[in-house]
Amino acid sequence: MLVVVIGCGQQEERPLLQVKVLYPAGGLGDRSYSDALYEGLVRASLETEFTLTDATPQDVTEAVSIFEGWTEGEVKEPELLLALGNLPGATCRFGGRHVVILDSAKIPCPNLKTIEYRVFAPSFLAGVAAMAVAPQKTASILAGMDLPVVSTFVRGFSAGVEYAGGNILAVEYLAETEAGFSDPEKARTVAERLYLATEVVFPVAGGSGMGVFEAAKAAKGRYTFGMDVDQAWLGRGIIIGSVVKRFDTTVMQVIRDEEAGKFHAGALSLGMVEEATLLVLNERYAEQVKATLEAARDMALSAEATDLAAHLP
Repeated sequence: MLVVVIGCGQQEERPLLQVKVLYPAGGLGDRSYSDALYEGLVRASLETEFTLTDATPQDVTEAVSIFEGWTEGEVKEPELLLALGNLPGATCRFGGRHVVILDSAKIPCPNLKTIEYRVFAPSFLAGVAAMAVAPQKTASILAGMDLPVVSTFVRGFSAGVEYAGGNILAVEYLAETEAGFSDPEKARTVAERLYLATEVVFPVAGGSGMGVFEAAKAAKGRYTFGMDVDQAWLGRGIIIGSVVKRFDTTVMQVIRDEEAGKFHAGALSLGMVEEATLLVLNERYAEQVKATLEAARDMALSAEATDLAAHLP
């Protein structure tokens, strides 16, 4: 656990905002969602001074334990808690703290804001882009574990592949727990097997995606995608693009609102229309697929609306 003071150094008359961040298992250095969240903290620190406490649990059980510890007792000073992903079993007793959970469906608790990222449409476009690059139009999906948010990626990419006349040969999961998001070695082994028959592997696996990148580099004529942040630099020849969630801008805005006294509890849904999710193309393939994606954008958004209606809680 780390505690630091971060910010622009300006003196404030009001009490210093305390920000506590609970990363998912794997934490910083995943070159994915945790690093994107941290980038938002750094950007927020350029305009707002706050103390930062963070923790990285080993699993969901430890995450809930840390969260419950952070929310014990009442607070008099401003305190904002940020978490990424669901915290099953956590109570709604926050002791006056404001809580924001990113990448989470609606949770009916006071003083809690959940932010859900609509990823069906950019995943759909990833499927279309994949089929524009892969001559045999074959793809597979490798996910960390079976979760609702993961399923949206899977459905979106599959729909895009089908729209573009391709075939999904396999959908596989690395684990039944969050360990599937931090096991690049296992991901590489599974991806190597998948690449024997498929041209593109779409990884929805957090830090495990690094193993897919390595497998694609070792094969010939095989491709993949980055996830959560632009990861093209990790494989210029094999990464067609990245399905990005703008955790960085979201976190920056959340801290800005908290500092301004504009926190609002409730559920927020962000997607391509709000420029909170998008497909960022690797410049190597941009010209090859740009026109195809522009033609498919409206279909991606329409398919997303249909999918949302079909999967309402």
